[in-house]
Amino acid sequence: MTTAVGFIMLAIIVILLLTNKTSIIPVFGIIPIVAALILGYGLKDIQGFMNNGFSSVLNTVVLFSFAVMFFSLLSDVGMFDVIVNRVMKYLGNNVLVVLYIACFVTVISHLDGSGATTALVTIPTMLPIFKKMKIRPVCIVFVMSIMSGAMNITPWCASMLRVTSVTGLDAQVLWRYLAPIQGFAIIVGLLLMIPVAMLEKRNGAGMTDAEFMELKMSLSKPAQVKVSRPVLIFDMLLTLLMIVGLLLGWFGTAIGFIVAFGLALVANFRTVKEQGAAIKQYGGPAINMVMTILAIGVLVGVMNGTGMIEGMTNAILSILPESLGRHLCFLVSLFVVPINTIIGSDNVYFALTPIMQSLVSTYGVTDLALATAIVVPCALAANVTLIGPSPYLALGLADCTMGEHLKYSFKWIWLLAVLCTVFGGIIGKIPF
Repeated sequence: MTTAVGFIMLAIIVILLLTNKTSIIPVFGIIPIVAALILGYGLKDIQGFMNNGFSSVLNTVVLFSFAVMFFSLLSDVGMFDVIVNRVMKYLGNNVLVVLYIACFVTVISHLDGSGATTALVTIPTMLPIFKKMKIRPVCIVFVMSIMSGAMNITPWCASMLRVTSVTGLDAQVLWRYLAPIQGFAIIVGLLLMIPVAMLEKRNGAGMTDAEFMELKMSLSKPAQVKVSRPVLIFDMLLTLLMIVGLLLGWFGTAIGFIVAFGLALVANFRTVKEQGAAIKQYGGPAINMVMTILAIGVLVGVMNGTGMIEGMTNAILSILPESLGRHLCFLVSLFVVPINTIIGSDNVYFALTPIMQSLVSTYGVTDLALATAIVVPCALAANVTLIGPSPYLALGLADCTMGEHLKYSFKWIWLLAVLCTVFGGIIGKIPF
């Protein structure tokens, strides 16, 4: 009963998200509660589930609130216009080059292993350029998802640390084992930018010669900014300090953005009245996403508290007959991306992997092979999961919906994951 209700609930959620029938807050905030009531849980029980869910997303709520207000402030005063104008002078009218620059920024910003840092550095930096080039905002989320997914397979990233904590492997040993697959993922990810660039061009990305000449003429004029030059320089230095500090781990993301927003607010708005008006202005976009993330907390809490996750995981595995034996590892790897989308990365690592470990070990499949089969596609799919706050941080920064993101990105990410699994099988890392 619990498992069936879980699958029906997620099917309804996915349909509503993909068809844009309603906003994400009632989808995640109401449907899980109704599902829990159907299963016979009382309101006190459901409140307990929700509280646990809220605890799991609290850090993201704090981070997102101040990060969005910080970048909204800088955008409003014109700092990003100055940067974009200078960059566009050298980029030219080439959609593919813009995508590759976004790939490069993603790879560099993900060196610390933090998906939040990657989103907070990549999207505010590249989104204004994407808009100038008429590339859809959802494309920057896709580019970031593909390249950060490939970079997720490094020893210090959360994906590797989770799978090694379950299997008992050393992260460094596992990384050396699957490094060829990671290299393959990065190369194929870069190659995928070619058809994506063509797709964006067909959708109107890029500029005509006349538009490009007009843009070049406008770029020769100084960008309009609302603050003095010293304040603008301060804003740029503060932003640079934030990016470098996040990449090098000098401070946590939450405390960094709380302090940075406070400094930017005081520097750009001198009176208490102006600062209050700015908080109201920039807090609007932030509060919408905070409500979304808290609604996700409801979904996560209910699914874990009612046992839906455990039941759904066992149901997915029961579909695969044990007679497949040695091939089970490869077959599950092919479908980790959609499984991850449904039950979330944590549950793939902490619920699915231990069960798989006990099943395939009797057929001579090593823990290294199993961990590779799980972590490669799951890391690539980190930003297409319905359960978990991380994708929604990126979507909020890009002002996109999960439905738009899944329609645009899911097929490419699953394709890349399947190709990586097949490549892993060919070179003997994942048993066929």
